[in-house]
Amino acid sequence: MKYLLLLLLTGACLSLTTDKPTRDYLGVGELIEFNDKSYRLAWSSNPLEGYYKQEYLTDSTTLENFNELFMVEAIKGDISPNDAANVKVSELQEWKKSNPVVNWNVYEKEEGRIIDFVVTDGGFVYEWNIYRYLTQKNKKKKFLLLYAYSYKDSVVSTNDLKVFFDRIVENRNTVIAKLGELELPLGAP
Repeated sequence: MKYLLLLLLTGACLSLTTDKPTRDYLGVGELIEFNDKSYRLAWSSNPLEGYYKQEYLTDSTTLENFNELFMVEAIKGDISPNDAANVKVSELQEWKKSNPVVNWNVYEKEEGRIIDFVVTDGGFVYEWNIYRYLTQKNKKKKFLLLYAYSYKDSVVSTNDLKVFFDRIVENRNTVIAKLGELELPLGAP
């Protein structure tokens, strides 16, 4: 069961639309400040016991049409950040076999690992993601956490592609450092 949850946690940044109201299952807040922007809780889910997912957007975007998204996921249990990161890297290695745009870097941190990666749908949508895996305890339970930042854009021309990758080059070190330093309180579940 732990590895099923681990696979869920390492999946791509895809949201499921629902009519259910959002709920801050993790107690990290309705608003998250990251990289000089405010992100509001836009979607949350508790699809399996011990697994929670929350997605945050800037005020002017929707889950169907976002450029920037912040995500927090948690799995209850004693799962190491290294194991989670290794599963994600394996997924990216498989994806790269059929999609040469897929690329990644792994950064070791004292308390976890960070993966910085680019993916595409094979068409016009390109996405830059930074995943930080860490463990954290609340009052009684230990969790594997994922803090994730995603920047997505449509690329229809060579110039659009240059703008997309220039943004990554200009912001990579700053965003990775900020995600690596981010500490969110884990209240519930």
